[in-house]
Amino acid sequence: MNVYLINIRTAFMLFPLVAALFTVPWMVYRYRRFGSIPWLRALGVYSFILYLMCVYFLVLLPLPADRTAVVPYAAHPQLVPFHFLKEFAVVSPFVASEPSTWLPTVKAFWATQYDVLFNVLMTVPLGMYLRYFFRRPWWQVLALGFAATLSFELSQLTGLWGLYEHPYRLFDVDDLIVNTAGALLGAALVTPLMHVLPDMRLVEVEAEEAGVRASAPRRAVSFGVDLALVAAATCALLWFVPDGMGQLAVAAHMQGSWTWACAFAAVAGAATIGYFVLLGVVPAVTRGRTLGQMLVKLVVVRPDGSFARRYQPLARYGLLYLLLAVPGLLLVGIVVLNGDTAARLALSPEARSVATFVSGHTKALVAAWCALAGVWMVSLVVRAEWARRRNTSFIMLNGLMSNTRVMTVEGARIARERNEVLHVSDVVALEQRLAAQGTPLRELMERAGGAAAVQVMRWVPDASPVVVLAGSGNNGGDGWVVARDLARKGYRVTLFTPKVPDSINAEPARSAAIEVFSQVANEKLPLSVVVAPEREQLIRALDEAAAVVDAMLGTGFSGESVREPYASWIEAANEVRFEGRRTKGRGRHRRRLHEGAGETASGASKRGARARAEGRRRAGKANKRAILPPKAPHAPFALAVDVPSGLSAETGRAANPCFAADLTVTMLAYKPGLVMPATTPYTGLIKLARLI
Repeated sequence: MNVYLINIRTAFMLFPLVAALFTVPWMVYRYRRFGSIPWLRALGVYSFILYLMCVYFLVLLPLPADRTAVVPYAAHPQLVPFHFLKEFAVVSPFVASEPSTWLPTVKAFWATQYDVLFNVLMTVPLGMYLRYFFRRPWWQVLALGFAATLSFELSQLTGLWGLYEHPYRLFDVDDLIVNTAGALLGAALVTPLMHVLPDMRLVEVEAEEAGVRASAPRRAVSFGVDLALVAAATCALLWFVPDGMGQLAVAAHMQGSWTWACAFAAVAGAATIGYFVLLGVVPAVTRGRTLGQMLVKLVVVRPDGSFARRYQPLARYGLLYLLLAVPGLLLVGIVVLNGDTAARLALSPEARSVATFVSGHTKALVAAWCALAGVWMVSLVVRAEWARRRNTSFIMLNGLMSNTRVMTVEGARIARERNEVLHVSDVVALEQRLAAQGTPLRELMERAGGAAAVQVMRWVPDASPVVVLAGSGNNGGDGWVVARDLARKGYRVTLFTPKVPDSINAEPARSAAIEVFSQVANEKLPLSVVVAPEREQLIRALDEAAAVVDAMLGTGFSGESVREPYASWIEAANEVRFEGRRTKGRGRHRRRLHEGAGETASGASKRGARARAEGRRRAGKANKRAILPPKAPHAPFALAVDVPSGLSAETGRAANPCFAADLTVTMLAYKPGLVMPATTPYTGLIKLARLI
């Protein structure tokens, strides 16, 4: 047992080094793939690395002192399956008809075969990780568990893959069996808990949404990479450039003319050149991206998300250099100069006076500069956390002075799109123009419904009950398409409509509803259509649903109140989501996803707090739910097609009542009412489906 503890302690001691080597590449991968790093995923990854280190150290250590050593008991592999049971049967006192032998049998097994139990327990966490964090089915857990334990045994059999001339541990087929069984046991144990633990698929979806914002850690990674490249460029300039400063310094040292002042001037000059080339010239060529920012998909843009002018990145990072680096370089340079008598004598009388003053107050000046830099760094952390909590942009002084922001590539694109809003009348004209060019409205409806269905499947990854509230207009036609697409993927869909398909007047909604209705019968889809439902029937379906899709009223709605039956449907949906009690859920959604999310990467954050409060105050006169209570635990995910029903897409005014969505999928272009901060509680996140 002491050997086991020593091996585990060795793994814990080496883990910080392994984690340090792993962190930056993993962060770069995460930022490129998902945009952010949720703490639960980070906890899982680092604990998994620590677990693998412990397991491999337990299996492989201690190593033989001599690479030619021969371990007699390991020379002949044990290839008889379940040999340990045969060994135990020889010493077992077990008699099935005599209960008095049962407990001694357990004690005997522990005394003689405890290593079998240890081998099972050793891979139980592996099965848990594979099942929960990586969502592997049981057969993949079986295969991966077997592959892992086979790597253990082959490492021992081959003398750590040839490092030792002979096997130093016994290759035992029973270990393959019990280790693999341990992985399956771990997967079986964690499977019931997956109904109450956060769904890792939704954790990743939320990470993608959060990744639209350029977080402080992401920016720190990009800037750290840039500084590392600056250091590499400095070394290259000092040494590899013909007649470079480093070579000249070596020559001066050989001639006896080398001084610290010359060395400092060489390093400072090379670093300055490298800094301005990599953080000024490169962004000018790559439309606002340094090499580090390209690595993690960041970009320097203007506050509205438009591309920065070529000089603006240079101004941004030049100001940072001026504000932080120049004072430090001057201070260090003067201190070095004071130690170089020849260089000091070459200065003018005024410069020598400054150098003398600095020489007499060196400690105080160094302490002052360090304090200033420390306060600046602390302020960065505080302001970054403040921005994170308020879901606003983190703005630095040099960014404010240069009129630039660092955004994600995706966030800048969204910000530009949000600035290109189209009025409702312009959207109608665009649809007619597309139809005239060969893309009929029916095809646009198919694309719109498909885009909304994709988002439902993204946020509700398991085939679960879904309620679609479809109106009698073209927005309702989108709802029919959403219902069909979800049903084809196995979701149990209930569509509520005020009219049968033949009674719908709007086109192409009528033809879409008729077509979908026939497809349900022909394809035997799990889609139920309920016409003019009773309130109790609607509440029951909503209470069982994992998602609710709002396709009742579209962009043509305006007014202070919603007509029936849509008013009752909206009230029922909001009631279930914000006031109802859910005893079970099918996924993890943000409890207040609709609050503040619409401003992510939009550039509107500086207007957010006051405008949102004022909008809620105004909307409260017409809508009792203007200030929404927290969502009920495990409430159904709510998606609005094009615009939440009851919200004016043109003015942003919320009628009484107004559907509160977690996500709004708007079509073709952003509308004025959707980008107003005051409407965020109703729209939630906004996704643009261009459809063309």
